[in-house]
Amino acid sequence: MSGLLGSLQSAKSGMNVSQLSIQTTSHNINNMNTPGYSRQRVEQSAKSAYSYPGYNSSMGAGQLGTGVEATDIIRIKNTFYDFQFRSESHSHGEISTKYENYTNMEKIFNEPSDTSISASIANFFGSWQELSKNPNDAGSKDIVIQNSKYLANNISNIKEKLEKLSEQADKKLNDDVKEINDMLDQLKELDKHINIVQGSGKTPNDLMDERDKIIDDLSFKMDINKDEVKTLLEKNPIEVKDLKDLKAGGVNVSGEIQGSLEMIDKIKEYTDSLEKLAAGIAKGVNNILNGRDINDNTTVATDKDLFKFNPGGNPVIEVNDKIVDNPKDWNITTETASAMYKLKDQKITIDGDETTIDKFYNSIIQKLGNEAQEVIRNEKNQSKILKEIDNLRANVSGVSLDEEMVNLIQFQHAYNASAKVISTIDSLLDVVVNGLVR
Repeated sequence: MSGLLGSLQSAKSGMNVSQLSIQTTSHNINNMNTPGYSRQRVEQSAKSAYSYPGYNSSMGAGQLGTGVEATDIIRIKNTFYDFQFRSESHSHGEISTKYENYTNMEKIFNEPSDTSISASIANFFGSWQELSKNPNDAGSKDIVIQNSKYLANNISNIKEKLEKLSEQADKKLNDDVKEINDMLDQLKELDKHINIVQGSGKTPNDLMDERDKIIDDLSFKMDINKDEVKTLLEKNPIEVKDLKDLKAGGVNVSGEIQGSLEMIDKIKEYTDSLEKLAAGIAKGVNNILNGRDINDNTTVATDKDLFKFNPGGNPVIEVNDKIVDNPKDWNITTETASAMYKLKDQKITIDGDETTIDKFYNSIIQKLGNEAQEVIRNEKNQSKILKEIDNLRANVSGVSLDEEMVNLIQFQHAYNASAKVISTIDSLLDVVVNGLVR
């Protein structure tokens, strides 16, 4: 359409697009702190020009523009950064789970400290040295008994805490599986809505952001790019048994799931080592008190036994109640007390190896320390990598308040200019219509 009415429609289109751009800018500003939100932009293009070109056209050889139209509202997104993020997030999820558990294990063992097992062992054997100086001294006997109880309680309490930590890791595994199934249900529902909107020729930006956010969260749980994981996720709902079967088959699903699976086994490994330590201490001490060889495998309990070992039980090791209740009737010779003190540096069989009590326990702590330090380093490096990728992604998709305010002013001026055109046309139409009347 040409003429004043055509110009009116052209200016109107400019106002409509500017208004849509202002509304989109407002939407960006309102969601600048919304997790997973990608800033949006109105795509616009010139509307089809009026009159086909031709020398025989009433308008001549040229074409007359008819204004502007909004073709789409798109997300500003770089899918390569999304791929990079999800390629690293599963490693971060796995190492973060391990980091949390190793940190808790170090707190449980609390080495070195005055209340640790190593301090308890030192105090236990030290009290036997004092008792060897005067084996009939009631005070020295009482100190030995108290140190024995403290050592037994310390080992049993730490074993119990490790078992609770293992239960927490198992609970997290089950919670993560439930969360994964919930995410898969959400993704299915979102895909339905997205397909409906896309079928109408529009782009469901907010729904796609929501879907990407769920996929990001899911990528922390598992390596969603791995073929075995993709096959597993198609099952929905997945079960813990499915994950354990994959692990047994040598498949590393990575993510928080893999971290929990490995930490359950790792915590059990340290719990078993602690139980073996308790068994070694009980066997060595009881054998000396009964006049047997320190590596004698006799398991029949006697009244002379200081420790009672309860394999798999809680407490795993405890002091003989008869000795605790009647310390005066506990007959100890200087030779026995001296032999007990020397037990600290004697090699005994623990878990099939010839070693001392100190060395066996120190090997547990050294192993824990080395593994924990490796996890701490990996967690620090992985967090740095993921943060850098996320920052790159935010630089593209994130909302900048300064940029949006500049855009807002620009769209405002465009809207005002189009309105001014309409005002001008209104004046011209007034001349045409009312001028004829006068």
